[in-house]
Amino acid sequence: MKYDKTSLPDKVKEYLEEIYNDEELSDSFYDCDVEILDESSITDMEEDSSWLDDLMGPSESRESVYENIKPFALDGTGAVWVVLNDELIGYIGTEGECGIVARNIDEFMNIISYGRYFSDYSIDFLKSEEDYIQSFSEPEDDEYRDVFDKFIEKHGFTKDPRKLYEMVIAGLTVKPFFEFKATDDEYCDSYSILGSDDGQEALEKLIDLLK
Repeated sequence: MKYDKTSLPDKVKEYLEEIYNDEELSDSFYDCDVEILDESSITDMEEDSSWLDDLMGPSESRESVYENIKPFALDGTGAVWVVLNDELIGYIGTEGECGIVARNIDEFMNIISYGRYFSDYSIDFLKSEEDYIQSFSEPEDDEYRDVFDKFIEKHGFTKDPRKLYEMVIAGLTVKPFFEFKATDDEYCDSYSILGSDDGQEALEKLIDLLK
């Protein structure tokens, strides 16, 4: 499967092909809550964007600067990992949360293969490099560590938590934010993956702490 029928960037297609066609690697990413979609599922979602209305609500509008939204994977809740403007990696959740998580597909793959679940992100350990490093630990019983180590070595990824922290922060703080604005009083604006505050309050708080 080469994903040639999708409109995804070539670099993303290459990663998807590698992961989807390698059962162990696919299982490894699945264990990290990243289920790579097959080609037909992606093309279906590209042709019919009703999945976006299902997640964000039919009365909400997307930020115009990020209209180029291309899905490539799901998480266990049904949330969607997407490519924005053919470069940035975003997340659209099932409970109104969304945001940018990486500046490009290389950094996304590096963070997943030697980082942590994005669902674990919080202001507490992202507020400083020291807090991140202190909370960072490689699971000793990770059954997929060998698989990921080969993937990391193949692509020249880093295992340095300081560099990973820089990637994480650089991705989360990309502006303009990727968010959805409610156009009906019955709906709420989307919120950052860092917390359940309306709008981007959690993310703004993190940015203030980093200054």
